[in-house]
Amino acid sequence: MLIGVLALVSTLFIIRGSTSNVPSIYDFTKRQTSGNATCDTDQSKPPGDLTACGNSTLFFIWRPKARFIAPEGWMNDPQGLYQRDDGSFHAGYQCHPQHYQWGNISQCSAFSDDLTYWRDANGWQDPKTLYPSQIYDIRGVFDGSIIKKGWQGYPTTIYTSVFPAPLGATSNPAEQQGAETQSIAYTKDGGASWIKLNFGLGNNPVIWEWPVQNMSGFRDPYAFESPVLAKMLKGVTNATGDYFLTISGGVRLEADSSAGPRLYLYRQTRPNEVRQWTYLGPLVSPSANVAFSEWSGNWGTNFETAGVTRLNEKGEAYDDGSDARALDIVAMGTEQGRGGSHENHWPLWAAATYHNDGSGVSTTLDAVGVVDWGRVYASIFFPVSGKRSVLVGWTYVCALPSVVACGS
Repeated sequence: MLIGVLALVSTLFIIRGSTSNVPSIYDFTKRQTSGNATCDTDQSKPPGDLTACGNSTLFFIWRPKARFIAPEGWMNDPQGLYQRDDGSFHAGYQCHPQHYQWGNISQCSAFSDDLTYWRDANGWQDPKTLYPSQIYDIRGVFDGSIIKKGWQGYPTTIYTSVFPAPLGATSNPAEQQGAETQSIAYTKDGGASWIKLNFGLGNNPVIWEWPVQNMSGFRDPYAFESPVLAKMLKGVTNATGDYFLTISGGVRLEADSSAGPRLYLYRQTRPNEVRQWTYLGPLVSPSANVAFSEWSGNWGTNFETAGVTRLNEKGEAYDDGSDARALDIVAMGTEQGRGGSHENHWPLWAAATYHNDGSGVSTTLDAVGVVDWGRVYASIFFPVSGKRSVLVGWTYVCALPSVVACGS
């Protein structure tokens, strides 16, 4: 059943289709021009004499057509994914418009009625919808997730706000508290623009204190509802909100040889209050640089871009644990888990069993695997109508001879 459930998720792995048919002039494998020059568009070889290629030939041939792609510039992790009240979808993604390298990370956005055809928010010239503007996020707006009825009832994102300071699991000097914090923004127009809460005590950033010392990362908050966890923690904690929250990170090995990647669990302190969160403890805490099995990737040293869902054969399950055939699923990116380069991080999923340990929740991982053959990263769940759970990931630019399999 596990394989079937994950196959369901993988088949919904989106993202973008071409919004119009490619003109017939570009629908060819070779085109002869005057003279002897040939524009060769065989995707397994260099294109040959570029002067023989018509205007935009390479754009149409090499630009990915089966997935969502930014109109221009750098893009990476999906974020801020949700289904709007009218049934359409908002997809945010990390971006650096007008640059082809990572930096000054913002959230760009696009909208779709069917998860196939997409239109850029506010036009292709500048699709940014949430961007660095305050002292606490001036280095970047990193991954965030959605609370559908959040601040004053509006769709709300809780995102990682980044301050200029050493950052990352391998930074030297080490990252310090305050480099990565969690902040709130909300939208009144379906995601075309986002309004940040004011800066200061009781507002942004809403989570700034590390739960433990010597952390290797503290980012990518993922908000979710879980009747299973709510039932398990009844009377165990004073936090009573409807939403739980994971923050990805870890503890640096040079500070603690038994440390490793961690997924930190929080809960809304009170219902309908998105500014207050209570720390419950680590949800997932494996040893560093080991694998669950020879087929399941490596935990690395730091978690990123984690998400949580519960599935049965019909899709997303909202039971409180009464459905014996439902599985709790955690997905995470493992930093430094696959050889050191960013592309060599592992995108993993795990089937989890939660336990009440008296003061919080601990987790046994029952099965672990690799998402989409390891060709993606930052895979994240979001719920859609019909009790479906859609998993979306970032596909790297690569050198494989297939334009469908490659491209951010």
